[in-house]
Amino acid sequence: MAEKPNVLVMYPCQRAGTAPDLADRGGKQMTMTRLIGLAGVGVVCLGVSGCTGIGPWRRVTPDLLPDGRPRPTLVAPRRGGLQLDGKLADWHGVPFTTVTPQNGVFDLESTETDSASDISYRFAVCHDGEALYVAVEVTDDVLMLDSTAAGETHAKAWQDDAVEVFLDGNHNRAPHARVKDRSEYPFGGEFSLVSNNAATSNCTAWPDSFGKADHWEGATSREALPGGGHLLRYEYRLTWRVMGGDVRPGDTIGFTIGIQDDDDGGNRDHALYWLGITPHCWKDENGWGNVVLAR
Repeated sequence: MAEKPNVLVMYPCQRAGTAPDLADRGGKQMTMTRLIGLAGVGVVCLGVSGCTGIGPWRRVTPDLLPDGRPRPTLVAPRRGGLQLDGKLADWHGVPFTTVTPQNGVFDLESTETDSASDISYRFAVCHDGEALYVAVEVTDDVLMLDSTAAGETHAKAWQDDAVEVFLDGNHNRAPHARVKDRSEYPFGGEFSLVSNNAATSNCTAWPDSFGKADHWEGATSREALPGGGHLLRYEYRLTWRVMGGDVRPGDTIGFTIGIQDDDDGGNRDHALYWLGITPHCWKDENGWGNVVLAR
């Protein structure tokens, strides 16, 4: 599974078009000169919150994270025929994004580490026109599953080695994803999968829905590394229903992912996110990235 850069590039102008136009060309970065030479090619900026101007090229307003950095945007290519088995062999050609202690965000509700062998991962996204698929491969030195049981759908996933996927299906970037009136829950929330295939979706409008084809499903696998440690693989299928029901190819959703790492039993030791505002990276959707669903 070759890794390719799949974060879109920010340009000062935008040609009328969509993210899939760029994705179809391999997600490669192009210079403005090259883009001008490609008649009719559409590009999107890395983070576009609005466009101004007239003519074939329009000025765009950069979409920035709260700390001023451009908001990363991933393109989820359309891909059929995936087998939900946790092995990820059929993800060949889908770009993966690598997250390490050096480029990720630790949720400071727990501790940090500098060791990529302790916790690091890569992930990818795609869709089949009916659901979002997420593949994750985690490097972990110690496998710990003392707080959950295989098959649970109401598990304390955050206490063991697990993946948590966060969705903002209505893309409203709510400041509190778990507001007391639960008004954000119908549009996404947190979907957690433990390495032993325990799961939880309690912080959504669909608790105990894991394993239901019209809601969300997942699978896991493990591989011992020759020098010690493990590769933990996770695979998700999340239908448009759990994002509010109105999400379709061509739309943009909010997205982040966090890896929970338990080394010694009890509560987790680390939580490493792709993007988020720490502490409580799960809370403010404005700290997450974008995923564009290719048409």
